[in-house]
Amino acid sequence: MDMVDFFSNEYNEEQWINYTRCFKKSNIHIEGIPQDIVNAVVTILGDDVGYKWLCTPLQKFNEKNVLDLLETTKGERALKAFIMRLPN
Repeated sequence: MDMVDFFSNEYNEEQWINYTRCFKKSNIHIEGIPQDIVNAVVTILGDDVGYKWLCTPLQKFNEKNVLDLLETTKGERALKAFIMRLPN
């Protein structure tokens, strides 16, 4: 199964909203990436690693980067569901 399909099917908007309330606003801003995604990733992975992760092709998603995934609703949903699985 394609990982975008897999994670997109797992996504729940209410869970995402509740999840992102746990993270403080980051000073890191990346054009084109919603701040709630940035806040979650840099809090979990740290500023440097989180920034790199957000800008690097992701093996799990066939080398698509975050901006690529955000081009479609399905990709955005998959990305958010995947982020919620990252170990805190």
